[in-house]
Amino acid sequence: MKKLLSFLVVGIVVFLPLSAKAARITGSCEKSTNCPDDVCQSVCTIKVTENTSAITEFEGDFVFTPEDGGEIVSITPGEGWTSLSGNDSHINFIATDSAGVSASEFTLATVTLNVDKDVTGCTLRLTNPSIGTEVTVEIEEPDSPDTGATLPIAILVCGVVAGAVIYGVSKKNNKLSKI
Repeated sequence: MKKLLSFLVVGIVVFLPLSAKAARITGSCEKSTNCPDDVCQSVCTIKVTENTSAITEFEGDFVFTPEDGGEIVSITPGEGWTSLSGNDSHINFIATDSAGVSASEFTLATVTLNVDKDVTGCTLRLTNPSIGTEVTVEIEEPDSPDTGATLPIAILVCGVVAGAVIYGVSKKNNKLSKI
């Protein structure tokens, strides 16, 4: 009986951590291409994924780096959340429904940043989250807009090919008429 109880305790200790699954925090940020006064806006979406329980409150701190490269302008809670902290970098959200948010994936917050135009390698980090673990989100630089600079080259190539075909056909017709 003692052996059976030992195996049962060891089995519970081994399998318990495997079945517990904590929510993950993920995010994405993209820097705008429209930068009046050399300041670009970046909008970051912070999501909770792999959630397996009802969450009634969330607390954490946003840290923007480099500190001298921009600032947090606003933090908007996602659907189902109310902010108790305003628009500073510390967030304190409470669920609008007393039962909490139990969706497996949901948007926690949308963070709007002002980022200096020439600053690269910016990140938004969520520290001390009340659920999940810290996450660092890189602010992606926008791709250069397509300028259409290859269009004149394509038109030139098409013109040369058309000219060569016309010349070749007209030379061939001259040879047939001489016979």
